[in-house]
Amino acid sequence: MEVLIITGACGVGKSTIARAWAKRKNGAIIDCDYLTEWIYKADFPRWTAEEEKFVAEIALLLGQQYLKYDMPLAIENVWSPGGIQILEEGFQKLAQVRTIKVVWLRCALEENQRRDQLRKVENRMNERVAIVNQELQAYVWPDYVHCLNSDQLSVSQTLDVIEGLPAIKI
Repeated sequence: MEVLIITGACGVGKSTIARAWAKRKNGAIIDCDYLTEWIYKADFPRWTAEEEKFVAEIALLLGQQYLKYDMPLAIENVWSPGGIQILEEGFQKLAQVRTIKVVWLRCALEENQRRDQLRKVENRMNERVAIVNQELQAYVWPDYVHCLNSDQLSVSQTLDVIEGLPAIKI
């Protein structure tokens, strides 16, 4: 089975691409926004490495269940290299997984902000778009993370590019 891990700034199109990929593959998507949105514990660390580790571990558990039913899996979140490493190492251990691809979906800041404004008002990140872009650009990414600029690409074209990317060797 195939696993696609997508990172990128808020509003760049991670959910759109993950949903379209999962549809194309007859698979499933884990939208990690829902995992953090459902946590109401007041003292739970927010926007920290601990939260990312927690969400990655839950995504791995959910992913194992989907993979049991032979469903290709797309997982999207604003991942750091640390979160991606947790997912990559966890999925490498599963016998059902044949390919893993990791994509950092990007677009120019102006385009990213334009796309953010197309979201429902309650989902807009506004100034956070620029902040997250800066954070992602500051990371040192593993070689297996493919940086994909989707400025001029349709959803279908983006999926075609992802399809042609090399997978992590398992």
